[in-house]
Amino acid sequence: MQRIERIARLYPHLLSDMSRLRSALHEGIDLSFSQYKTLLIVADRGECSLGDLGRELEVAMSSASQMVERLVGQGLLAREQDAANRRQVNIRLTDHGRQQIEQLQQATLSGYRRLLAQLSDGEQEALVQAFETIARILGKLKESEA
Repeated sequence: MQRIERIARLYPHLLSDMSRLRSALHEGIDLSFSQYKTLLIVADRGECSLGDLGRELEVAMSSASQMVERLVGQGLLAREQDAANRRQVNIRLTDHGRQQIEQLQQATLSGYRRLLAQLSDGEQEALVQAFETIARILGKLKESEA
């Protein structure tokens, strides 16, 4: 079977399995995956504009704005007008947002421990190596698109 056909056959199953994995890891977390990703991006940058956030999330600015508005409403993010450019709004984590990120990261690590405990040491290592390989190769593809 050709590589393209193998990928086409495996891809839907992989997405389904990854979705189940994500659901298991985020069980009990009261945020959507998109909201969690938004918080992680803002946490990583410290502060960012709405436009930068939209580009990073690969969504329209209106969608990014709606996401931010929900998270502002939950007290996790704050919007502030840029002092140098009053037309630009910067987004940052609140103290509550930082605490939430820390709790979510601890819950995610706990979820990984729980899932990996079901595998042998060899299977755990194989899974980690497979993820590292996928991340490295997909990173190359992303770089070539830029």
